[in-house]
Amino acid sequence: MNRRERSVTHFEGLGDLWQKECKYLDQIFEKRIPFNSKELISFYDYVYYHCSSFVHNSNVRSQDPGKHLYENLTNYMNTRLQEIAAEIEIITDDEQLIIKYVEYWDPFWKACEELNRGCRYLNQNWVKREQFEKHDHIHHVYRMAMIRWKEEVFSPIDRALVTVITMILRQRPGKQAKSLVYQVLKSIVELYANDEKQAVPVPNKLNNVFTEEVVGFYKSETLAEFQRITLSGSYCDLKHFLKYACLAMPEIKEGVQFKAILKRHIALQLEKAISKSLGGRDYLNAFMALRHSPLERALRDQKELVAVIDQVCTDSINAMNQKRDPILILNEYCNELMTKKQESEKALIEELKRIVELVEFLNEKDKFIQQYWKVLRTRQINETSTWDGNESTMISLLTKKFGNEATCRLSNQLTELARSRIVKDGFEEYLTSRNIRFGFDFRLKCFESRGGDDNFKLILPAELQQAASEFYSFYCQHNIGRKIEFNFEISSGEMICHLKHSTHILQVNTLQMALLLLFNHQKRLTINEMVDMLGTSTQILQPVLDFWKTIGFLISSGLALEVNMNFTSRKRRLNLNKVSTKTRKIEDKEDYELKNRRKYQMDAAVVRIMKKYKILEHSQLVAHVIDELKNLFTPKIGFIKERIEVLLNKDTPDIERTQSSTYRYVS
Repeated sequence: MNRRERSVTHFEGLGDLWQKECKYLDQIFEKRIPFNSKELISFYDYVYYHCSSFVHNSNVRSQDPGKHLYENLTNYMNTRLQEIAAEIEIITDDEQLIIKYVEYWDPFWKACEELNRGCRYLNQNWVKREQFEKHDHIHHVYRMAMIRWKEEVFSPIDRALVTVITMILRQRPGKQAKSLVYQVLKSIVELYANDEKQAVPVPNKLNNVFTEEVVGFYKSETLAEFQRITLSGSYCDLKHFLKYACLAMPEIKEGVQFKAILKRHIALQLEKAISKSLGGRDYLNAFMALRHSPLERALRDQKELVAVIDQVCTDSINAMNQKRDPILILNEYCNELMTKKQESEKALIEELKRIVELVEFLNEKDKFIQQYWKVLRTRQINETSTWDGNESTMISLLTKKFGNEATCRLSNQLTELARSRIVKDGFEEYLTSRNIRFGFDFRLKCFESRGGDDNFKLILPAELQQAASEFYSFYCQHNIGRKIEFNFEISSGEMICHLKHSTHILQVNTLQMALLLLFNHQKRLTINEMVDMLGTSTQILQPVLDFWKTIGFLISSGLALEVNMNFTSRKRRLNLNKVSTKTRKIEDKEDYELKNRRKYQMDAAVVRIMKKYKILEHSQLVAHVIDELKNLFTPKIGFIKERIEVLLNKDTPDIERTQSSTYRYVS
């Protein structure tokens, strides 16, 4: 077989493929039956084989199979559209003209969308290559179909359609007539948008062809249609609708009217979802269901409208009138994920990613990270984390999103835990070498103190004093010059309590443990005796005693207290560590520390920005500062202005005011 014969045989093979493809085309264009998933995949495969068949035949130019398919599709369109045009051109009645036009147009563009999806390989390969080679007459399949409709169907009757539309709108049409006119106008917008000549924007084309009344009608109906689709909850056609509506009406993305409709709708949806949430998972799902909803996917090509969803999420999570603090909810959920065994590591990582995605909407990201650090350290102290790798993963995700400056404290905490384990192992070797045994399990954690923890004075009973003294001696030998302090506020343990009718394992903090050990030596103790023996204050001790008296664990005997030996509980393990012994409000202290840290971060950001730009207007500086600190917190304008004034009034200022609203960097 010579080269020419092989080439003929090859195209005969393409002809067989085309016959198979035609059956699918007839399904969507003639029978008007959309592809199901299986049919779409099957059609896509035929298109792929059609376009890539040159791989197996070196005698055919690489682009010829794609050209063969594209030309056949074009001819198929022309044949169908010429039949439609012949039917429409003979209509003389104005109303019938519009009815017939819409009757053919609506199923045609929907079939073209189906075809375009099935021809994705053709579009992304052959068409893309042809366009790269400057073959301007080649277009994506959908646009090619629109151009063919415009030339074969629309152009012969365009003047008649314009005249009919104008006349109908002047006659105060009914609801059905308005709907038909709007469908025609939508088709015209789509044809203009896909026209081969793109020098004139779509709004200008509309204004050049139609009267102001017609254009106004199109815009008002588009607003009503957008509202109807948004409220319907069915967004299958929204993406297509917006693609062309936004080209005809730039105000959809640039104005506020459409965004306001969208914002009201999704804000109500989110509010309902949050109100039904029972815990951290539900709360997270309420936001993620909105951010990854069919509505979001339909809006994805219009960034300005997608931004409305993000704005609603931001407004909701930072609202002042919430029953529960979102930062607390998210940290509690993180703690739940870290302390309970999950179905799979992959599922856990995906959930952590979703949490970080939601944290991004918080104005006080630094506050979330601060509280996360606190809960992380509690897990480390209590040894409740299921795996250190999960903790590391979460910190890595936060660092990737918000930067090292925001999360360095978390990373340092993991490093400190590793060092603490080394200290623990060293202490155990120290005890073994001296043949020292305490008679109880002494699990220490050794963390660096940065002045953010509450503590109180406490004299440990003899049973605990030996362990503390031995560790103090060990640590001082190996860390000369470093001070060590036992934090009784966050220390805890378990002890066995033998009562008259039962034995219980008590989960207690160090103060409670020391208090209970006193009753091993004396049956009854007054509050003053307890205070003297423990070296603490009544203010610290009283909440513990009140709680234990409430549950009946301690009973009064005159002025003294004693353990209720008849105390019973169905639970063998009792958690008595439920009473706070804090000497001051931790939340107030944490807020104070956070505010101070923000001052330093703000000052540093202002100086860095001014050093970079040298001279800035006040508004420019404020914008740069907000952008610089967005991964930490969203500063208020008044706070920025306050810190700028502080920097201006320093003895050796880094910036100076040159005019009323202009600043200059001072080197």
